[in-house]
Amino acid sequence: MTLNPTARATARRNVADRIDRFLNGLQSARCLPNPRELFWLREALVNLQEARYPEGEDAMDKAEGALAVPGDAANDPGTHASMTVEQLRAQLGQIMKAEG
Repeated sequence: MTLNPTARATARRNVADRIDRFLNGLQSARCLPNPRELFWLREALVNLQEARYPEGEDAMDKAEGALAVPGDAANDPGTHASMTVEQLRAQLGQIMKAEG
């Protein structure tokens, strides 16, 4: 389905806002994302960058629920590499700048 430019911008902003709110919650709690949250946050960021907004929303649903990491990714060492809230926020900022 092709979205008109206004709908596309709204969908993009909605995913970015959800990621930002999630990061704000982590920052307020002064904690790092757990491995499940981090996996789905990374997925949401990739989907945002690739303009796959429904998939980005889905990934955020999973991050918010801390759903399990899929089996094929669970054994990938990259899945368990930690990132700080600041690093995730910087990545979000780069994506929004590049596409803005």
